[in-house]
Amino acid sequence: MAAAVQDASQTIMDDLDAIDRHMNRLRERLVSALTLVVAAAVASIAISELRAYFALVSLGAGGWALIESVRLQFAAFDRESALNQLVLAGSRDPRCESRRADLRSAQFHHSLARTLRETCEQSHGATQGVGFVDRRAVRAVEADLRDLATVFDNDAGRLPPTAAALVDLLLSPRESPLFGVHPDSTSERHAVQTVQRIIARCRSELGDSEQGGSSARTPRDHGRID
Repeated sequence: MAAAVQDASQTIMDDLDAIDRHMNRLRERLVSALTLVVAAAVASIAISELRAYFALVSLGAGGWALIESVRLQFAAFDRESALNQLVLAGSRDPRCESRRADLRSAQFHHSLARTLRETCEQSHGATQGVGFVDRRAVRAVEADLRDLATVFDNDAGRLPPTAAALVDLLLSPRESPLFGVHPDSTSERHAVQTVQRIIARCRSELGDSEQGGSSARTPRDHGRID
């Protein structure tokens, strides 16, 4: 069992190494794109005869910079996810320390609470926010999500990083079963069961820390999908 956990942690660390290398390359490309934007702008002023040409070059470089910045943002999300998984695995990798500090912060806890409530509200609204929530899946566990929001507001700054990492996972449009399309009742039921397991583990982490409120320790009846 311990060997399996260690192997899983090593796999995540290998993935994190790859993400860090990828992010470094993206930063270099972003710097190159921004440098080209500035160089083209300066050249358009210095060489008025070619102003239209350099304007096009600057415009193209600006588009390149935008693409690289978006790719860098997605890579940053992947990095946070990998760090969350290492925190949940109890890794002592030095890169986890700053992430643990973020996961312990009161500001982050209030942000998670706000997003939990917004996710619940999206499941009842006519329009979707960022990411597409599965309305039926969210409604099935809405009481639990609102309970967690209350705990994260009331005990902000005093909650274990593992609990915050689990809630962050629940709110990730790229990873959480609460988001995306579940084409049939079987896949949707499986998604809800996965969410229930994550919530149960979160409650366990809150209870083990002896810092969760009563709502963190008292299980609710999980919602069901007909």
